[in-house]
Amino acid sequence: MIQITNKVDCCGCSACAMKCPKYCITMQTDSEGFLYPAVNKEDCIDCGLCEKVCHELHPYEERKPLNVYAAINKDEEIRLKSSSGGIFYLLAEKTISEGGVVFGARFDEDWQVVIDYAETMEGIKPFMGSKYVQARTATAFKDAEAFLKQGRKVLFSGSPCQIAGLHHYLRKEYENLTTVDFVCHGVPSPKVWQRYLDEVVKSGKQAINDVKFRNKSNGWKKFNFVLSCNQEEKTHSLCSWHQQNHYMRAFLSDMILRPSCHECRAKQGSSHSDITIADFWGIHIEMPEMDDDKGTGLVLVNTDKGRQALDWSKVTKKESSVEVASKYNGGLSSITKPHPKRAEFFAALDASPSVIDLIDKSLRPSFKSRIRMSLRRYKQLIKRVLKRLIGGDCPKTIAT
Repeated sequence: MIQITNKVDCCGCSACAMKCPKYCITMQTDSEGFLYPAVNKEDCIDCGLCEKVCHELHPYEERKPLNVYAAINKDEEIRLKSSSGGIFYLLAEKTISEGGVVFGARFDEDWQVVIDYAETMEGIKPFMGSKYVQARTATAFKDAEAFLKQGRKVLFSGSPCQIAGLHHYLRKEYENLTTVDFVCHGVPSPKVWQRYLDEVVKSGKQAINDVKFRNKSNGWKKFNFVLSCNQEEKTHSLCSWHQQNHYMRAFLSDMILRPSCHECRAKQGSSHSDITIADFWGIHIEMPEMDDDKGTGLVLVNTDKGRQALDWSKVTKKESSVEVASKYNGGLSSITKPHPKRAEFFAALDASPSVIDLIDKSLRPSFKSRIRMSLRRYKQLIKRVLKRLIGGDCPKTIAT
């Protein structure tokens, strides 16, 4: 019987609930907004299947990719609609052209995120673009298994822990299954996302038209958070640079991530995905010829099946390495440490009338930090003044 005594030991993939033959496991939301399994002990027959399919109890071994590429979709229109290099679209296109099914993350009617499937290219459009909220797997593992048993090709995309959960749930290899994950920073709380939407969209979530966490109108590196909604029969847009948007600041500061993200057991290839995609941050330094600020993808080919999943004739690519990519993308290998005020933030969340004010308060630097930042700015100011006065570089004693 699955029992969660420490929340870092559950990634919320729901494999246990979907595998239970008696349907006695339900996924229930905790005070932070994350899903955890709850067992109806009266119906449980103690078959142990829930424990056998748990990735947290049985993590896969780490493995290195076969190849690492900087990659760009040659179709400029698709790339601009994508978060980075437009590689997911090509993976989906090849699968659907072969009569397959694609699983990905989309918004539901409440603008939460759920894993769903599509059988047409029109149907995969909602899967495009990053969504910085933990996605519910719902019945996705069961649905994928049904298609696989029918002999259909399946491309299943998700977070590393969801891909590991799928493999454990299936408990066997399928030649017609290709799995794709992404380099994951961590998954934020659906509850915080809901509170944020309730606060910024006064006319209710039904008025929302679109959400883009990674709008590239100002470039790929300085992407914007954009939310469009109808208010008083007019369309309004909330647009802010990601480092100024309150929700994005809370996410990127590691304050609202799931506890298991801080002890992730699906990094460094241990999700056993066939292919991994991400942004190739640092490309302007390592391969400036591959950077036009429209988005460059990082592609890790983990298996031969992953290599065959992409039509490489539609990709501009250049080979790299894990070592180079890891310099600028810590999510490849390093564990995300929780923000020092994470526990304090969630303890105050329910009682706080404004999640935006709570984020501001929680992320406000301490007095000592503000002093250090002021001293740093003061030194930089002195350095600039001296440069203007004497020209050339400042003496090293001034720069320290």
